[in-house]
Amino acid sequence: MLARLFNAPEDCDFIGTSTLSSSETIMLGILAHKWTWREQRKKEGKDYSNPNIVMGADVHVVWEKFAKYFDVELRMAPIQKDHYTLSVNKVKGHIDENTIAVGVVLGTTFTGQIDQIQEINDLLMDVKKEKGWDIPIHEDGASSAFIIPFLDPDFKWDFRLEHVRSINASGHKYGLVYPGVGWLVFKDKKCLSDDLVFEVNYLGGFIPTFNLNFSKGNSMIIVQYYNLLR
Repeated sequence: MLARLFNAPEDCDFIGTSTLSSSETIMLGILAHKWTWREQRKKEGKDYSNPNIVMGADVHVVWEKFAKYFDVELRMAPIQKDHYTLSVNKVKGHIDENTIAVGVVLGTTFTGQIDQIQEINDLLMDVKKEKGWDIPIHEDGASSAFIIPFLDPDFKWDFRLEHVRSINASGHKYGLVYPGVGWLVFKDKKCLSDDLVFEVNYLGGFIPTFNLNFSKGNSMIIVQYYNLLR
């Protein structure tokens, strides 16, 4: 349901997971991009010891936590007076061949504004064509990922953009659901390395798991499902 809501292309084999919060989904999403970047660098026989991630200072603190916890250089574009979002010009000066992803926000917690997602996507398409760097976008949809698709269906912020490879959404910010439930959707299974997915023998059956936290209740998922159907 969420992959369709976020306009995943029909020819893509999307995949996703539920989590306890947006914080967990952001960490998992960027971690997957770090793995993909590292595996590609190994395949090409290139150095993979200095990954970096580019984002604006309008992001949630969990992005900074990710960089510190998972040993990734943080390249944060500062917020300027009267300009509180990540612009394409700021991204241009920070990316290089070691950039595992660019982080964007669909509605910041400061002002509710949206980063220049389409323009950043277009920049990354040009960079891929000119330099061969295939840099993905991970998008923090927060609560807006459940609002923008209904409010403005023609606005392109989601998987319709080539470099938007993963989106997280905070289910409990959507309303009528207790904290916490988060969602992470990848445009294609190719974005999630099999090396990060564990097959667990649990209560007599094998289940795949891609989470930082294993045990959690399912009541939030059920209530979210009910609300989306309604």
